[in-house]
Amino acid sequence: MRIGGLASGMDTDAIIKKLMAAQRIPLDKLAQKKQALEWKRDDYRTLNSKILEFRNAAFDMKLQSGYLAKKVSSSQENIVSVTGTANANEGQYTIQIKELAASASLTSGDLAGPPGVGKKLSVLNLSSETELKVTGEKGTASITIKPTDSIEDLVSSINNNAASTGVKVSYDANMDRLFFSSSKSGQTSKINLELGNGDNINTIFGFSTASVQLEGSKMLVPSELIDNTLSGTSKFTIKYDNINYDFDVTSTTTMGDLVNQMNNKLTKVGVDASLNSSGKLTFANADKTKAITFSDDAGGAIVNKLGVDTPLKPNSAVISATGKNAKVLFNGIEAEYDSNTFSIAGMSFTAKQESSTVVNVGVTQDVSSVVDTIKKFVEKYNSLIDEVNKEVQEKRQRNFQPLTSEQREAMSEDEIKKWEERARSGMLSNDQLLTSGLSSLRISLSNSVSGLPAGQIKSLAEIGISNSNVNGSVISGTYADRGKLYIDEAKLTKALTEKPEEVMALFTAKGATESSDGIASRLYDKSVVLFKQITEKAGTAEANDNNYSMGKENKLITDQIARLTERLDDMEKRYYKQFTAMETYLNKMNSQSAWLTQQFSS
Repeated sequence: MRIGGLASGMDTDAIIKKLMAAQRIPLDKLAQKKQALEWKRDDYRTLNSKILEFRNAAFDMKLQSGYLAKKVSSSQENIVSVTGTANANEGQYTIQIKELAASASLTSGDLAGPPGVGKKLSVLNLSSETELKVTGEKGTASITIKPTDSIEDLVSSINNNAASTGVKVSYDANMDRLFFSSSKSGQTSKINLELGNGDNINTIFGFSTASVQLEGSKMLVPSELIDNTLSGTSKFTIKYDNINYDFDVTSTTTMGDLVNQMNNKLTKVGVDASLNSSGKLTFANADKTKAITFSDDAGGAIVNKLGVDTPLKPNSAVISATGKNAKVLFNGIEAEYDSNTFSIAGMSFTAKQESSTVVNVGVTQDVSSVVDTIKKFVEKYNSLIDEVNKEVQEKRQRNFQPLTSEQREAMSEDEIKKWEERARSGMLSNDQLLTSGLSSLRISLSNSVSGLPAGQIKSLAEIGISNSNVNGSVISGTYADRGKLYIDEAKLTKALTEKPEEVMALFTAKGATESSDGIASRLYDKSVVLFKQITEKAGTAEANDNNYSMGKENKLITDQIARLTERLDDMEKRYYKQFTAMETYLNKMNSQSAWLTQQFSS
């Protein structure tokens, strides 16, 4: 706060302000130069974002898959739906859904005690604290459960380990049941629940739909040989549902090898073989009414070694379930998949219901989709052409410079807005970088593609894309459009229908030279170069000023403004100091004059 002119009566602030106004002219010019530079930089960046969009579109047009779109239909969408990829071959196919894939699942019976939230496991006849071993396709987790735990505690403990087991459970209080499910479908999905204290798991949870666990009498190790004294190849036979399943056993066959052999055949009929936590050979029998018996051609030696020479004992502490694969007939060939969504011959199928109906599947070329893709690309190109032409043709109104801070204070918001619209116009007028970049894009489009076989399509004009289009009496495209493209859709559709491979090559060919590159390849390369050039000049929003040329220039101006501002501040302080000294001397003179006047008057 300064108060001047007390002795002199002069308006010190007004005088210094006028003195400084002349001194601030260079500073104002620097600020205007900085603002104009930032406007130009921002215009470059805005345009560069559109060049980036076009570059990405050109990259997509380089991919052959975009020209090989297929239209796929199913005669029975309610049975199986289908979509196609570029790898699907045109033709007619058949498919029948014999069985749907299913995930492993277990449903408890009605749990003991009144239904509802907060029910304790003690009500379910859990006698003591024990381990519940949960096994799924992902692995095994042991969970400690206690009679004092609630149903919700059990659910939370199992679900917290779902990432390592692949098994989840939910509880419905109204139905008073637990619902276990595996994370995936197919015959490899499984749920295995085992109580560590030997309690009957059915007594507690009342499972009724799960398979029966039958186990042998001997402790086995997966890596150990079954019988190293065998000579030649012996047959181990499992009889299930009156069908014999034979497995080869030699002196080098391990227990793990045999389990894998058994599951390769038996899983398909609902029997799952494994070594349980006690090392005993265990069979999960999906159908409790069908017996499993064992024999061999080695005089019973293998049966004895495996501990299945006596009837297998049910393991009441274990309950399990497995999923099943989808079974389909594709063109009369049977195949299995672990999911109801599967791929065959470049087609993706989703099976919805089992049926004896044979579904017809048709694959045809999707010409309309490719036409739309090319049209969108041309629209993207025309949009870029419009934006660049707008910038380079816009006139620079040099009578309207960026406003100084004092000029802004004297104007309304509406006046400032109108002024700056004119001041910002034409920042990229006749810009050499943009005009040369635009010219390179036009040349890439107009030049034919060399290196393609004789008689093959070599230019855009041959497929109905050019700078002009004649449709009856209507002519589209003039010199004033400055390079925009127009499409004869009928001609383009005809070319794609009759010569799809040639149209694809026109856009996607990659040759040894630029002239032998396809149109999309050329445009991609040119837009990459132009994008890089503008980025090196104007940078990006995240770039450091030292990393691009306009940023360095802006930083230099900012430093000049800072130094000049400091000098002007010093100058203003000096003016105030000088005027203060003057006021001090005038005040002293006035005091002396008053004293002399007083002396003479006395």
